[in-house]
Amino acid sequence: MAGQPNLPSVLPSVPALQDVITTPQQIEAGLARVTNASETPIFICALDKCNRLFPSKERLMAHRKMAHNTDDNCDIITWNE
Repeated sequence: MAGQPNLPSVLPSVPALQDVITTPQQIEAGLARVTNASETPIFICALDKCNRLFPSKERLMAHRKMAHNTDDNCDIITWNE
């Protein structure tokens, strides 16, 4: 994946900006699609307001062990379970 940006798991918050460029025709053309839990797994570590996102519960639990020094299975936000 050379050339791909390397973003941190937690990004700093900034105020939202109004989209003044996208036209109604572009929105009607379908720039996005609806997904579901089986296509897009999301697991969020809500322990101590961490709020990091992970693609699997296994990755989240590995993060917890390293970053929070715990195997605690609470404070997980997901739509997959």
